[in-house]
Amino acid sequence: MAIGESQGGGESGPSKEVEAKFGWRHTITKVKDDTTARWGLYVVGFVLLISLYTLIDSNLSRLTLGAISDFTFAEALPIFDHPERIPPPGEGEGHLPPAFHADGSMSYPLGTDPNGRDYFTRIVYGAQVSVSVGIVSTLIGFVGGTVIGSVAGFYGGKIDDLLMRVVETVYAIPPLILIIVFTVFVSGGSPDITYAILGVGITFIPVFARIIRSEVLSIREMDYIEAARASGVKNRNIILRHVIPNSFAPVLVYATLQIGVTILIVAGLSFLGYGAQPPTPDWGEMLNVSHGYMHSNVWLSVWPGIAILITIMGFNLFGDGLQDALDPRLKN
Repeated sequence: MAIGESQGGGESGPSKEVEAKFGWRHTITKVKDDTTARWGLYVVGFVLLISLYTLIDSNLSRLTLGAISDFTFAEALPIFDHPERIPPPGEGEGHLPPAFHADGSMSYPLGTDPNGRDYFTRIVYGAQVSVSVGIVSTLIGFVGGTVIGSVAGFYGGKIDDLLMRVVETVYAIPPLILIIVFTVFVSGGSPDITYAILGVGITFIPVFARIIRSEVLSIREMDYIEAARASGVKNRNIILRHVIPNSFAPVLVYATLQIGVTILIVAGLSFLGYGAQPPTPDWGEMLNVSHGYMHSNVWLSVWPGIAILITIMGFNLFGDGLQDALDPRLKN
């Protein structure tokens, strides 16, 4: 009897008691029904929307081949200013407090930095850097780990031993030390956000590889894998079409959670001077600058800290909800 048919009364068609509990439709429904995941998705969507806006805005001239100047969108809104432009003498005033202070200005809702730049603008444009770094670094670890873990788990034997020994060697090195050494070595002593992204991505490869390998070790013994082999399907096609897609769920959940961790790590690198460099509007770099002004203007450290907190919280809440939706043991 086919799955989904009624067992009694000779009726055909889907049974009201038997319905699909797997697939993207069920996953989306579970996320919608989970209040925590839904609010996490709202936060993530809002931050991604801001990042997309600033990404287009800051690359507008290049995207339009010079037909439209950079920051045209920002110039249309008086509240925005170029996040890297330092006002000439007499135009901007450094260390202005937020607008809700008695001596604050409505033109600068979050105040200004020591160079007189609008802090609200820099916080908004900092979302582009932080979110892009989080996604790209996680993607590097995800792709690299998926390839290594899939090959090691599927073929086994000496290939598995060789690949996993390399993975375990990298995994044994403290991540922060590995990232800093890699950044300094590759950059030739001139750290930049690009090298920080690569360094963080490389440190994530071992974790993703171990997760994928553990899934592949069980999947490769499934009947449909044996049937594909018996049909003469090449191992490469089996890995790409069957093994990786069926081991994707736990890695996707981990990747979602890892984006928030990546944002925090790169912000820490920028704070230490190994990430984004001035005048790039990065939340970690802004914290680095602000710690020298804790007594004169404490708000310089409060706003980027709140931005980091909210962004990481959004990705973690969404990741937890996604885990509940994709974990077969929690399906009912």
